[in-house]
Amino acid sequence: MTKKRSDIAIVGGGLIGLCLAVILGKLNFKIILIDKENIIKKDNIEKDSRTIAISLGTKLFLEEYNMWKNIEKYAQPIEKIRVLNRNSKSHILFNNDTTMGHIVENKIIKKELIKKITSSKNVEFIHNSLIKKTIIKNNLLYAFIDNNIEISSKLLIAADGKNSFLKKFYNIPSYDIKYNQSVLVMNLIHSKNHNNTAYEVFLPNGPLAMLPMKSLKKGIYKSSLIWTEKDSTVKELLMLNKNYLKEIIEEKVSPYLGKINNFESLKKFNLTAHICRRFYDKRIVFVGDSAHSIHPIAGQGWNLGMRDIKYLIKTLQDCSNYGLDIGSSITLKDYSDNRFADVSSMLFITHGLNKIFSSKLKFINSLSSFGFNYINNKKYFNQKLVNYATGINL
Repeated sequence: MTKKRSDIAIVGGGLIGLCLAVILGKLNFKIILIDKENIIKKDNIEKDSRTIAISLGTKLFLEEYNMWKNIEKYAQPIEKIRVLNRNSKSHILFNNDTTMGHIVENKIIKKELIKKITSSKNVEFIHNSLIKKTIIKNNLLYAFIDNNIEISSKLLIAADGKNSFLKKFYNIPSYDIKYNQSVLVMNLIHSKNHNNTAYEVFLPNGPLAMLPMKSLKKGIYKSSLIWTEKDSTVKELLMLNKNYLKEIIEEKVSPYLGKINNFESLKKFNLTAHICRRFYDKRIVFVGDSAHSIHPIAGQGWNLGMRDIKYLIKTLQDCSNYGLDIGSSITLKDYSDNRFADVSSMLFITHGLNKIFSSKLKFINSLSSFGFNYINNKKYFNQKLVNYATGINL
C-alpha cells in the first residue's frame, strides 16, 4: 500500500476545489487534491462550456491571492443589469460607479488555476480516484482510495459538488427543495452589441437570463443564456429541430440581443436546491455545492461558495498561527455556524423570488410590478441591492 501524508486533503477538482488548493498551497499547507476524473486532461477542461458570474467581492478576493490577473483579459465586465418583470414597462436598471461583476467561461478559470497548482510544490494531484472508506486515528483522518493508496491528513475538505459522495458517506442531513423546473444553458452569437449589460427577464414559468460574454473577435457579440422553464417544456424544446429552436430563442431575446446567428454548447440541468443541516463532521468540512445549492435566479451560487472559501481560509490561518488543530470539531463548528446565516438567507431569498415571479396570481404580479417601479425610482434601495449583489459587504 502506498502511504501519502498531507495537512489537508481536498475531494473535488471543480472550481471551488481548485481555488482552495491554490490558496492553501500559497499558505504553505501540504495539499492532496483527489478527483474521480483526470482534471488536467485537455478534453476534460474544454468540455466545460458553462460560464460563471463573478461578483465584485469575489474578484477582489481572487486578486488578493494573485488569481485574477491572467483571467481578466477573458472576463466580460458587467456595467449594467437590467431586470424586467414580464414586460419592458416594469423594470429595474442597476448600475454602479464601478464594474458590478464579470462573466467568465469555466474553462478559462480552470486552466489558470491548474497552471498555478502544477507549479506549486505544496499541491499534489491524484486523478481517477474515489474514496472507499475513512477512519480517524490519533487526530488524523485516513482516507483509503483506489489503486491501494492511503492518505492521512488533519482535515478533509469535501468540494465534490451537489451530488456529493462524501455528504452521503457521512450521512449529513440536509433540507432539499425540488422544483418542477429545468434550466437550459447555451452560448449565443448575436447581432446586437450587449454593451456590457446583463438582462434578466421574469417569464411566467421562470427567469430568462442573458449574460454578456467576452469576444476576442471584432464585431462578434456573445452572451450566455440561462433559461429556466417547466420540466415538460424543456423536454419538448430539446426535441425540436435546431433551426426551430433558434427561432424560439430569438423571439425571446431579440429585443435585447438582436438576431441569433448561432448557438452552441446546449446543456440541460434539473433544478434543485439544498442546504446541509451542518457543514462539518469529524475532521471533514463541506464547501460550495457539497454544502449548499440555490436557485440560479440571482446568479450567486458560485460566489456563495467562494465566501465559504474566504471564511474557511481565515479560520484555518488563525488556527495555524496559534498552533491549534485545524481539524478539531471546535474549529469546524465555528466555520459552519458562521456560514450558515449567509447561506440559508440566500437560499430562501432565491427560493422566495422564484415563487413570487412564477406566480399566476394577478394580485402577486401587480404587487411585484409595483415593487419593481418603486426600487427603480428609489436610489437608496437600488444601491443597497447593488451592494448586496456585488458581495462587497459580505
